[in-house]
Amino acid sequence: MTRFGIRALIALTLLVAALSGCSQEGTLVIVNDAATEFTGTVDGTQVTLDPGARYETSVYIGKSLAIVGPDKINVIVSGSATTKRAFTEEIDVTSDETTTYVIQDDAGAILFTNLHIKAVNEIKISECDSLKWGPNLLAPKQTISPGAAVTLQLDGDCWDIQINYDRADSLDVVESVQIDVGQIIEMDWTPGYTYPPPVPPTR
Repeated sequence: MTRFGIRALIALTLLVAALSGCSQEGTLVIVNDAATEFTGTVDGTQVTLDPGARYETSVYIGKSLAIVGPDKINVIVSGSATTKRAFTEEIDVTSDETTTYVIQDDAGAILFTNLHIKAVNEIKISECDSLKWGPNLLAPKQTISPGAAVTLQLDGDCWDIQINYDRADSLDVVESVQIDVGQIIEMDWTPGYTYPPPVPPTR
């Protein structure tokens, strides 16, 4: 082959490589380090992870033209767990690398079950050393029917909890409920409920 032919072949090879490019991928690993099940989406895919579980996916980044090209991409991760507030976050995934994102507890929670014969209309909270009640934690027009339950996410702290039931003037207050981040407290409420629940005597 002549020198001209060799040069033409090299040029053609470089042109094909430049046009086709080479595929770039990165690996994204999601680890659920929360105390409760995580549900959400990772790069548009629905994901459910038990505590301690992990999800791994290859993320397509693009094609590089010859040498110059994208080497990372933003991937949207969103969702929540009982002890993790709802979030949406962009994660940078880099080509040929593994990016690990850890979901961590940022809240505690109360599993509030209404064992009274009347519906609960409002639930408000106040820090234990405060006299000011916060807004209603229930959604507008939401009530808790007898036997029904709701999960309330709260900061790790000491809380007084005000329950409005039956009529606007029917109020009950549960005092000094200590919640830690990552903890779920089960509260089977009826008027006069105290926390912690009394422990029955041992025989």
